[in-house]
Amino acid sequence: MPEKLGLLAKKAFEEAEEGKATIIIPTIVLAELLYLLEKKKANKDFGKIVEKVEKSSNYTVASLDMEVLKRVEIIKNIPELHDRIITATALIFNAKIITKDSQIAKSKNVGVVW
Repeated sequence: MPEKLGLLAKKAFEEAEEGKATIIIPTIVLAELLYLLEKKKANKDFGKIVEKVEKSSNYTVASLDMEVLKRVEIIKNIPELHDRIITATALIFNAKIITKDSQIAKSKNVGVVW
């Protein structure tokens, strides 16, 4: 778990690890993670992260599909496309977003945990 997480974000991941909650991960988040790991030449193995997510019943991967795209189109108050995809996914699942992104938080489209 990253050290820079806020207290509520840490709690959300801890609850998932304990089987008390499920974390929904949009595929765009995994793609962004891969990009960041490659860009920073980080010592993290993306394949192991994906494997952990796939094997765990406490993490669900949400695909970028037509339902998400239809929601993305109506989210006008978040300028960044990836953030709109993440927000649309949260709306579909009626979920909060684990983020410190101020644009998503200011949009008031969904609840934010950090």
